[in-house]
Amino acid sequence: MPHLLCLDLGTSAAKAALLDLDGTVHLRAEAPYPTRHAADGTAEQDPRDWERAARAVIAELLEAAPAAKASGDGAAPAPVPDTAPDVEVAALVLTGQMQNLVPVPRSGAASIAILYSDTRAGVEAEELRAALAADGVSWDALTGNLQDATSCAAMHLRLLRAAPEQLADLQGVVFGPAGYLVARMGLGLWCDPTTAATTGLLEARTRDWSPAVARAAGLDPALLPALTAEAGQVVGHAGAEATALLGVPDGLPVVLAPGDAGATTCGIVGLAPGDAYVYLGTSGWLASVLPGTGTSPTGAQDAGGERERDEPDGVESAGAGSAGEDSAGEGAAGDGPAGVSHHLALGASSATAEPRILRISALLSAGAAANWARQALLDGADPAGADELLEAREQERGRGPSGLLALPSIVGERFPVRDASLRGAVVGIDAGTRGIDLYAALLEGVAHGLAHGLESEGDSSPRPLPVTGGGASSAPWLRILADVTGRPVRTVDGTDAALLGCALVAAEALGLDHALVPLGARQEAATIVPDPSAAAQHAALRPAHRALYDAAAQVQRLR
Repeated sequence: MPHLLCLDLGTSAAKAALLDLDGTVHLRAEAPYPTRHAADGTAEQDPRDWERAARAVIAELLEAAPAAKASGDGAAPAPVPDTAPDVEVAALVLTGQMQNLVPVPRSGAASIAILYSDTRAGVEAEELRAALAADGVSWDALTGNLQDATSCAAMHLRLLRAAPEQLADLQGVVFGPAGYLVARMGLGLWCDPTTAATTGLLEARTRDWSPAVARAAGLDPALLPALTAEAGQVVGHAGAEATALLGVPDGLPVVLAPGDAGATTCGIVGLAPGDAYVYLGTSGWLASVLPGTGTSPTGAQDAGGERERDEPDGVESAGAGSAGEDSAGEGAAGDGPAGVSHHLALGASSATAEPRILRISALLSAGAAANWARQALLDGADPAGADELLEAREQERGRGPSGLLALPSIVGERFPVRDASLRGAVVGIDAGTRGIDLYAALLEGVAHGLAHGLESEGDSSPRPLPVTGGGASSAPWLRILADVTGRPVRTVDGTDAALLGCALVAAEALGLDHALVPLGARQEAATIVPDPSAAAQHAALRPAHRALYDAAAQVQRLR
């Protein structure tokens, strides 16, 4: 059976797997690489570490599957021993972290990659904003996202001033390790639309690079990579350069998948409009696939309209750069939900030929707020102990609202408002309120924050909402999430989601007959359905919960 060699180059490691066309992961490998941080906001990696890690994990997999192994000189694979597994590698599929600035030299390896979490380009970001505004262009509206120091355009302008030698004699620039490896394999400069949408250089309406932003950033538009049109696209076939670099068989198709946010979404729910999932980790988010372009679903205000506000923020906290890496930015509590979500373009697929966006609505604190509450309110109980207390409370009182309204925004907030100075709040405490009640209220607050995202998208789908991340192991929290959102919920293990997403888009791109399905569509996990009475009570509280963000922000400003 054909297998797909899928490679995910994340923030801290390269992960690879061989998946068959039924979605079974047969072999896995992982190799870490370091990040250089400094007090001035530096976050950099060495692309040569990406190369070494990628070659290591690919070699580990191919050595464990002799039928797929190529000789070092690029010759055809050796005959398969009778005892070897019957493995035919159909393609190498690449995804990875996004919103990196990687100058690619004309020859040899790149020596620097500035990561999505690098914050040194704040001055340059404001200069770019002012320069574009002087020409009547709103940078945020043009790109469909709020821009800041983590924009690749701002990074380029800073690097041009601070280390111009890094930008001399270039083949071009790419924006993540997947595109970089494609270039190093001799297949040209490529970028998928999802990654491109994180850079601050892509026009949301046209889904093409913005010459105006590039010029303002001191970047020759001719150095920008070509954009793929499909969710997964064959960008070439491995030749001598690819074999020497990564040890892959000569002639192997190379597929560029969406950046990691898109690949993960594809692996959990797919890329059809209406697909959505929830992540409950240290931070939390709702990721939704919507029809349309820019910042809004089809038929609503698009990116070319009025700018949502002139205080920018990056994409990286919502998983656009890499899931779970958060940093608070500036903002105000009066922003509408659509304007404070992140909007990423998605390539075409068999699901639909219409333009689609991936909207990510991110809460800065989900598991972090729960952890704080356990320490502060439950005498340091661990998650299992807290769940036991929640179960006992539910047995005593039944399912339904805690009687409190809570904001989990203990370190600022990104959705449904964007306000770095906002802090958590609880209202409704009386003489009978116990610590476990406050804990339940904080979990409800996270769930309400996510529910605001569903409401802003007009999502009333009856389909189960997949939930991944550490918080998905808490059965009481899942019941709260079901009741607050009014949606059935289902836990999924997202460990291999990006790799499965790679396999899905590659199988389509290659026209392979397959039985691959997203994790959320599988039936392994039980579905938790909302309690109708509890759901109705929570829905009635939603306007008051939304108003609490504005009230808390006003109080914070008066302190």
